[in-house]
Amino acid sequence: MELHVTLCLLYCCAACTSAAKHFYTTLYTVTRASCQPEFTAVSFVNEWQITRYDSQNKTLTAMHSWVRAALSDQHWEKYKETHLSEYSRLREELNAKMRSLGHVNDIHTFQRRSGCEWDDVTGLSKGFDEYGYDGEDFISLDLNQMRYVPHTTQANITAERWNRDGALIQSQSSYHTRECVNWLKRFGKTNLEQTGSISFFQRTSFSPVVCHVAGFCPSAMKISWRKDGKDMKENVRIGAALPDGEGTYLRNVSLNITELDSNTFTCVVGNTSRDLDKRQLKSESGE
Repeated sequence: MELHVTLCLLYCCAACTSAAKHFYTTLYTVTRASCQPEFTAVSFVNEWQITRYDSQNKTLTAMHSWVRAALSDQHWEKYKETHLSEYSRLREELNAKMRSLGHVNDIHTFQRRSGCEWDDVTGLSKGFDEYGYDGEDFISLDLNQMRYVPHTTQANITAERWNRDGALIQSQSSYHTRECVNWLKRFGKTNLEQTGSISFFQRTSFSPVVCHVAGFCPSAMKISWRKDGKDMKENVRIGAALPDGEGTYLRNVSLNITELDSNTFTCVVGNTSRDLDKRQLKSESGE
């Protein structure tokens, strides 16, 4: 489904394309499938999943402690109420769509991808609001033209109905161009630019040196060793990426080193790197 692919590219690669750009995205899904909740809302800031709500548990869950700390109780309740309102609206739209197409007894899905992008260097921002039906692009809001644009002939009636609702267009324009960006800024650059950590350890003086990487998003988990600025391919062992329970991953990459005194060894993770310090290595190994 194109809607799914776009979202994946957005939250997995946003931090890798430009550190200056930040994204807030919510994917709403309403479905008649009996094997899953009728409604789910999953939100992301950059590559971080920050919240989840579904109609089965009826609970808005913060995926990280810093997410809940960034919002007051009043704002948190308002955020939950927004999901409840969207649940009702999208369910009505799904039912209307199924009736118009004679899909009453089938399993179908209606999705919405909504959010904004903000560049903290230029200050520029833009919003996006897209809908899909059964995995196909259905309709989207053109914020420049202030109108909904149908992407299939089946969406023409919906687009005409929504475009007649001036209050709907105005409220969505206000949210995607102002409120969304203000909400994104609420987290601040400290939380938006989680960079993780790089450390080293060696179990014994004869063991390989291990570069321990933690707190990075999957898109930044390409790890390598360098010797005097050149990538190393031999004597390198890369461990599996393991989830750390915070929406990020940790991984160990070991290297057999025999010339530690006369060369500079560097562990590189995406655009981040750290030189191996022999004195620190001894301290961490307890020797």
